[in-house]
Amino acid sequence: MGYASIDEIAAAAKEWDFIKNLPAQIGDFKKTEPGTIEGKILTICSYYDAETNAGADIIYTSETFDYILVRKIGMNIYRDIRYIYKEKDEFAKKVKEALPKILAETTDPTKVNLGEMVADKKILTWEYGNNLPEKIGKFTLYIKPAHAIDYLNGSIIMLDYSDFAHQDQFVIYYNRFREEFFGEVKIGSVFHATKAYDSKTLAALEKKLKTKLTATLGKISKADHSI
Repeated sequence: MGYASIDEIAAAAKEWDFIKNLPAQIGDFKKTEPGTIEGKILTICSYYDAETNAGADIIYTSETFDYILVRKIGMNIYRDIRYIYKEKDEFAKKVKEALPKILAETTDPTKVNLGEMVADKKILTWEYGNNLPEKIGKFTLYIKPAHAIDYLNGSIIMLDYSDFAHQDQFVIYYNRFREEFFGEVKIGSVFHATKAYDSKTLAALEKKLKTKLTATLGKISKADHSI
């Protein structure tokens, strides 16, 4: 049996009782129904809090014919693998149950248990990381270790400096599989790898941040954004 076209899915979504019956606001998150199609992605419904620059999207992709919940925390946007379903009704049931909790976790990451490995590394209570400047140049400290978030492929985001106006970002991750800290950069929303912050311990990472962080952020701001 073939799948409906994305245009047919979009038309049906406008009459989807699940979407119609979702509340206009959950906490500080306000609901919209964009109904926009970009390539193979249909954005059916969004909840967004402008103050925290965070929220969630309900999408459909004609690439894999799935309904998916997408989490958005600042410039960190990712598909929640727990909520990927081809079955429309099952997706609606699971998301309806989970959505208030997911949005609450978005504004208060401490509600999420990041596991024993993170606790053992004392990442959440890391004094140096939790006392970094709120502003460095054009960048704002968006995520600090005490509010680390669960991410993808066994990683957490424990440090995030973002310049939303220019879509620039500097992130430090901890990967639980590799037991390693590492960094990543976005320049104009384009990813760039860096090995400069690869570390096995918080002490080693702290030393690198003390000597390189301000220069790294300055370099990002000065980089060519025309690409």
